[in-house]
Amino acid sequence: MANSLLTSTMVTREALRVLHQKLNFVGSITRDYDDSYAKSGAKIGDSLKIRLPNQYTVRSGATLSTQDTTESSVTLQVATQKGVDTTFTSAELTLSLDDFADRIIEPAMAVLAANIEADAFNMALDVYNNVNNIGSAISLNKVLTGRKVLNDNLAPMDDQRTALLNTQDNVDLVDSLKGLFQDSDAIKSQYRDGAMGRTAGFDFYENTLLGTSTTGTAASTTGYLVNGASQTGSSIAVNTGSTTFKRGDIVTFAGCNRVHPETKADTGSLQQF
Repeated sequence: MANSLLTSTMVTREALRVLHQKLNFVGSITRDYDDSYAKSGAKIGDSLKIRLPNQYTVRSGATLSTQDTTESSVTLQVATQKGVDTTFTSAELTLSLDDFADRIIEPAMAVLAANIEADAFNMALDVYNNVNNIGSAISLNKVLTGRKVLNDNLAPMDDQRTALLNTQDNVDLVDSLKGLFQDSDAIKSQYRDGAMGRTAGFDFYENTLLGTSTTGTAASTTGYLVNGASQTGSSIAVNTGSTTFKRGDIVTFAGCNRVHPETKADTGSLQQF
């Protein structure tokens, strides 16, 4: 009987399945995209446009007050490529897909997943809405504070929110909340590595690749004073003396409060940058 060989399509599909299972951060990210990306015959290259929500104002009274609709978007540059290149013998291609996955695909995707996740975690340094002064130990209160930040900024309140913990935070939080992580069928299935359970509005996962952020020498204070009025552009001068900031540092300015995303009402809290 002739040998039944594994094909490149079978190997690629199995590799993607194994890779997705190992990506508990990237695998939880919303992967919606602009529909122009999928149009046949209209290749967009390595730039993907992501539409932003339209912003409108509300009138008061019966007088019509029309406004233009200006749709805006941001461009996501597909600038990083990673891969694990291997060669197979004809004998290896005669293995069953499960055997081939265990011997070759599984270890290759493990190291690829680790590198992808580590790169993706660097995006956290570009997020200005953060929870400052977490301290040395994680707690349910701090998790709920993160949930408050999401809710205050009108992030969708669905069942897709994810909380990632490093190994020590996992020990601390699970020990203090062990009564809340129930042994349900959803937890038993554990469809991604490191899955723990769901509580406080989050699916919790453990991840060994979470790093730490090194801050600059600027003092921790509430609201820096700007050095010069009516500044414009992508930078701003502040009264910090000889102190410095690093990428990922969170800054607030005295008198510059956050407004509600829809009503534009002053929330009384300083806006983070």
